Amino acid sequence: MQELKDKVVVITGAGSGIGRALAVQLATRGARLALNDWNEAQLHKTRDLISQYSEVLTEAFDVGESSACFAFAQKVADHFGQIDVVVNNAGIALEQRKTLDIPMEDFEKTLRVNLWGVIYGTRAFLPFLKDRPEAALVNISSIFGVVGQPLQSAYVTSKFAVRGFTEVLRNELVDSSVAVTCVHPGGIRTNIIRNIETDQTARLEKFAQAFDKMARTSPEAAARQIITAIQKKKRRLLIGRDALIMDLLARLLPGLYDKIIYRNFDVERFSFARSRQSQGT
Repeated sequence: MQELKDKVVVITGAGSGIGRALAVQLATRGARLALNDWNEAQLHKTRDLISQYSEVLTEAFDVGESSACFAFAQKVADHFGQIDVVVNNAGIALEQRKTLDIPMEDFEKTLRVNLWGVIYGTRAFLPFLKDRPEAALVNISSIFGVVGQPLQSAYVTSKFAVRGFTEVLRNELVDSSVAVTCVHPGGIRTNIIRNIETDQTARLEKFAQAFDKMARTSPEAAARQIITAIQKKKRRLLIGRDALIMDLLARLLPGLYDKIIYRNFDVERFSFARSRQSQGT
């Protein structure tokens, strides 16, 4: 799909980060956009950034709600008359916590948004994509869909599952008009950490500052790579040098990579003592 002008592109989680960067870059290329985010105010900010360049339809809702996803898909199809690209990008993160210390409702919410949001988005939009002579489905996993990051079992579980789900789709749709891409970003400088809800704000800010130093890739750079992957029909995309290194270690040393990557990881130091329900985009 070399030409994106006039293509209808759906992006979830478009209120900030990679989702917003994708919306801006695609709008300047002449794509028509259907955008979602759970945060209506942030979604409107994205819309205001791009409305001068592109026709934009927005809808604020939680992608973990099946009925909302299917209703949005029909609304987009009715409004534009076609759907060419879908990017299932929306996701949330939790405070760092040992598995047994994560409140079950937080674990379930993470899976509902990060995994079921991708499943609902795929099932809702795929029939429309298959009607096009050329289309693309992009699901955002993570490098933590490749390696098991300590203290992030809910997030890691969701992203490994997104990876598996997307790889199945790739094989099922190999002879169709729909190109399927699974994206594994490494550290991206987004607000996903700062959007976590917690009563330990000072500790969260320290963690966020440390994350910012490690996250070498900007959302804009990540968006450029995703757009190129769409154009080239890439099946798999790793974003960032950190993602490339971790993926290589996981493939070459699947039984030992944890000892190499997390040799100096202090679980007790980085684990939060208490948790509340948390959400980020």
